[in-house]
Amino acid sequence: MKDLRNENINPFLGFFTDCDMFAVVTEHCSRGSLQDLLRNDDVKLDWMFKSSLLLDLIKGMKYLHHREFPHGRLKSRNCVVDGRFVLKITDYGFNELLESQKSPQNLVPPEDQFWTAPEFLRDVENSRKGTYKGDVYSFAIILQEVVVRGLPYCMLGLTPAEIIRKVMKPPPMCRPTVAPDQAPLECIQLMKQCWSEQPDRRPAFDEIFDRFKLINKGKKTNIIDSMLRMLEQYSSNLEDLIRERTEELEAS
Repeated sequence: MKDLRNENINPFLGFFTDCDMFAVVTEHCSRGSLQDLLRNDDVKLDWMFKSSLLLDLIKGMKYLHHREFPHGRLKSRNCVVDGRFVLKITDYGFNELLESQKSPQNLVPPEDQFWTAPEFLRDVENSRKGTYKGDVYSFAIILQEVVVRGLPYCMLGLTPAEIIRKVMKPPPMCRPTVAPDQAPLECIQLMKQCWSEQPDRRPAFDEIFDRFKLINKGKKTNIIDSMLRMLEQYSSNLEDLIRERTEELEAS
């Protein structure tokens, strides 16, 4: 965990223990989690800005998988956003820490299982192990959150327990519904493939990265314009932040 270094990975700094409290120490990201950002109505997110955050997420997961490091508990709560609106993935390796400490499997409430792939909902004993295909499923649910700017399955009008029961026991397959006008068609198609019932039909993050870049091909300037509008509203040290983020986007 200490060796993982990437601009879209929140670095693991160490452990903290005191008076029976045990904690993982990571860098503080001032804008909170991706879930916090999506719930903040004061923050205006157009598609280009959403896609910039999603690309950060894809690049971070691509890096983890290249390092043979499945996440295993990916959700919008453990994607954090720093002061420059760069998304960073955190909580990787957490399942292995729990296993090494022989921590008991606690009962997980249904609303915390929305991001869990159906094969792990059916196999609780192995749900901590995490797989590359399981991470892709979790990414698809985050993608739905970002596209509609709402909680997973928010459009179905079902209780969390009903949703999880339906996801566990198809047919019919239970997934969120996204209107065609809420994102580019290629994005919606990619999302549906990523949450496929059969794990081997879900694309790897290398393919996800290539396909997602094509969705916004030639629109990099729009992302920069979107960043400028956002930073004008929410940043005090505007000029430095704009220059740094623009240079990063043009170099990518």
